[in-house]
Amino acid sequence: MPTQPALEITPVNLHTFSHFSFLEGQASQQDLASTAAAAGQPALALTDRHRLTGAVQFVDACEQHSIKPILGLTLTIAHRGSPSPHSFRDLVLLSTDRQGWSSLCALCSMVNDLEEATSEPHLPLTSLEQHADGLLCLSGNYLSETRGFGSVKMHPQAHLRLDSLKSIFGDRLYVQIDHILHSPSLMHSLSDLATESGIPPVATSATYFLDEKDHPLQSLLTAMRRNTREDQLHFELVPPQRAFFNNGEQLAELYKGFPEALNNISEVVERCILQLPLGEVQFPILALANDETADDHLRRLAFNGAKERYEEITPEIEERLEHELASISDQGYAPLFLIMADVLQYAHEADVPSGSRGSASSSLVAHCLGITSPDPLRLDLYFERFLNPARHSPPDIDVDLSSSRRDQVLEYVYERYGHDHVAMVSTITRLRTRSALRETAKAFGLTSAQIKRLVESLPHRGWGPNRGARNRTGGPYSKLREQYPDYGSLFDAAETLRGRPSHQSVHPGGIVISPGPIREIVPTLRASKGLITTQFDLEDIERIGLVKLDLLGIRSLAVLGWVADHLYKYGKSSYERQVTFIDAIPDEDEATTRLVESTNTIGCFQIESEGMRGTLREIQVSNRDEIMAALALFRPGPMTGGLKDAYVRRHLGKEEVQYLHPALAPLLVDTYGVILYQEQVLKIAHELAGLSLADADLLRRAMSHFDPGEQMKTLKLRFISGAEDKSGVPPAIGERIWELMAAFAGYGFPKAHAAAYAEIAWKSAYVKAHWPAEFMAGVMANWGGYYRQPSYIKETQRLGFEVRAPHVDHSQRQFTVTYLDDTPVLFMGLDQVKDLTHHTQKAILKKRPFHSLDDFLSRVAPRTLELEHLAKIGALSGYATIPGLLTRVARKDWQAGQPGLFQITSDDTEQDWQEAQIADAQQELLGIALV
Repeated sequence: MPTQPALEITPVNLHTFSHFSFLEGQASQQDLASTAAAAGQPALALTDRHRLTGAVQFVDACEQHSIKPILGLTLTIAHRGSPSPHSFRDLVLLSTDRQGWSSLCALCSMVNDLEEATSEPHLPLTSLEQHADGLLCLSGNYLSETRGFGSVKMHPQAHLRLDSLKSIFGDRLYVQIDHILHSPSLMHSLSDLATESGIPPVATSATYFLDEKDHPLQSLLTAMRRNTREDQLHFELVPPQRAFFNNGEQLAELYKGFPEALNNISEVVERCILQLPLGEVQFPILALANDETADDHLRRLAFNGAKERYEEITPEIEERLEHELASISDQGYAPLFLIMADVLQYAHEADVPSGSRGSASSSLVAHCLGITSPDPLRLDLYFERFLNPARHSPPDIDVDLSSSRRDQVLEYVYERYGHDHVAMVSTITRLRTRSALRETAKAFGLTSAQIKRLVESLPHRGWGPNRGARNRTGGPYSKLREQYPDYGSLFDAAETLRGRPSHQSVHPGGIVISPGPIREIVPTLRASKGLITTQFDLEDIERIGLVKLDLLGIRSLAVLGWVADHLYKYGKSSYERQVTFIDAIPDEDEATTRLVESTNTIGCFQIESEGMRGTLREIQVSNRDEIMAALALFRPGPMTGGLKDAYVRRHLGKEEVQYLHPALAPLLVDTYGVILYQEQVLKIAHELAGLSLADADLLRRAMSHFDPGEQMKTLKLRFISGAEDKSGVPPAIGERIWELMAAFAGYGFPKAHAAAYAEIAWKSAYVKAHWPAEFMAGVMANWGGYYRQPSYIKETQRLGFEVRAPHVDHSQRQFTVTYLDDTPVLFMGLDQVKDLTHHTQKAILKKRPFHSLDDFLSRVAPRTLELEHLAKIGALSGYATIPGLLTRVARKDWQAGQPGLFQITSDDTEQDWQEAQIADAQQELLGIALV
């Protein structure tokens, strides 16, 4: 008997599913890597089905545990000329290099284009022919006759199929032998086929979970993924009990009869040398005129913008611009600023209201380019809070757009930079307490009513110590366990599943632009309405180095734009453009001051909640900068640490301003000795203790993340000694200042963000102060803000304006204002009427005014149910009484273009409904009663 050759490396797993296969595999990337490392395996392959979502996290986890990551994909392929679902089989593809990664991304994106269209997403073999470069192909179950884990026979044309794969992959093809996918007899048949064809075999062990005890959960996950009951699953759909992670010794034992397949594992591992370009920023290529570089172009725009915004470029402005431009150039971020400036310029030209948020307002360059509104010089904002040269991740530039016009700006980005270069970023949705219970109960076979009762019995999510205490003492389902003792296993499973990825959705603001076709760099998904998204979330997009823009839609800007359009339409404003109207709102205004001081700010951006209005009242806010302070004060840190009370007392002159040390006085004078903004932590560290602004920002970040590590200890020692050396602060006082900063930093608000939001809040208050009826209509037309619709209706009525139910002669699709006898009256939108179709709404808006009921019926031709609902809520008042209208409804004698035989007008004698009857109907059909 010949001697079996010695293994070149410890056998590793080449066919592994993670929890980013979305309910097909169980283990996280971290758990997979740590398990492989503990088993002494030098490498590990990730091969989720049709997903590369976990690739970046997998690479990071493997590198953390000093093992080699191999990135791959399990891909469903249809046999050539066989479209039947019974002919679909799986191949395993592994990337060898950057080109292989691009091929994986392209194939993964292509198959996910089909996810919405078919329950059996697959690709034809021709797709592999187009995107095979840089890939190793393992034959999976592609050569088997029957589908599933019970396959026991070879396909009669297995040789032909193998030849097809060989024509595509050449010497990059391996016959896969897997004790999970193949029966013992099939494993031997595949080994013989490999020998006969001269194609090397390779041993794999399809891994779906880490330990044998995890198998029962695998069955549950399969049921959840297939949206069926667990007891109705066909056994072949669930991976077998032996599909757990095998260490090197177990793999060697499993494949001792297949020595060549076992040894070829090392060959596969050696051929896979891919290194993802993590941390390498990949900017899109900008076409600039006159061969101008991005840095030169940015410099020109920044200085031109400074001339427009300031009367003169003072030495202070020039020095700040030069400092920022040098830092931006050193880190290669000029294209990011140029792209965002271009997008914002388009938004302005297209009359789309916009605003800034976040720390980008700390940049003078961004301000001069028109990206941000707050003046960083006036507000004493530090550039390093936004872009720290000691950090190597691209800065976040977040922009707010009118929610009703955001799609228009997104379409510009697609057109400007190329549809094949742009995609929205995805978010990964995980099972939480309620969703885990709901999905587990469905798989357990509970009825909809039973599931609803269980889920609604859970407490609503909160924050703070109480939630943590509840979870520590008995888990999230402890009360339900007492009520439903027979459901113990259900609650156990749901608790185990909490936190696991379940699906992907579209991020509310993130959009990426790539230097080349995006599907060659990252995998994509086709989301609802055909929207293309990346399979990576924000963090992984940042790791792979793509340029990310945050274009967020907010309703408050839509409200301001709506009011601008409405006022111009009715001749109450000379500003035709929304952005001109908004930009013209003054920074100081007596009526706005009175409104803010009275805290009648319901509907106003960021300052309408009860708690926020209470803060405005306490501070006696009267201007935009005081709104900025109120926004920062209404945070957990200042509220729970007593800083808010101290600020209020000192602001009102009820308490003397005190400082821990006189050196703090010039640094905290604007906030009465209280640390109110994150920027003040930088200011103290820099000016009091002499730390560079870059180090000061690192200190702030470490504090905000409650990082007790060595970096924090080193910075603390440097701070205390620096405060003593530079400012004469005794070490004991220095330590107290440090503790005050640390206590604040975790909850502090960036001044740049507060300033940006205070601008929109002030403008909202200005519009409410001067055009209250139009403002409230705009709030409700754009579906409100902090409160639900009834609160805004009540506020409108408190202001003295009438709010009426929808009417066919006055309402738009959404809330609007109509001037009856020059008095503003708010009408609810037609879109709120239950069962009123968009087709009928369009006909009403196009063909009104109506002269009679029969005129309305003949020209609009509503369905019977639509007419009944319009009649009951009062939308046809003036044409007949509601009983008279319902009589006509019962006759059903109208059709388009044909007047009725008997016209009913408003002089019918039947007594109309009482207010209580109308109120009941409105509550049912509108969701709220207005009478």
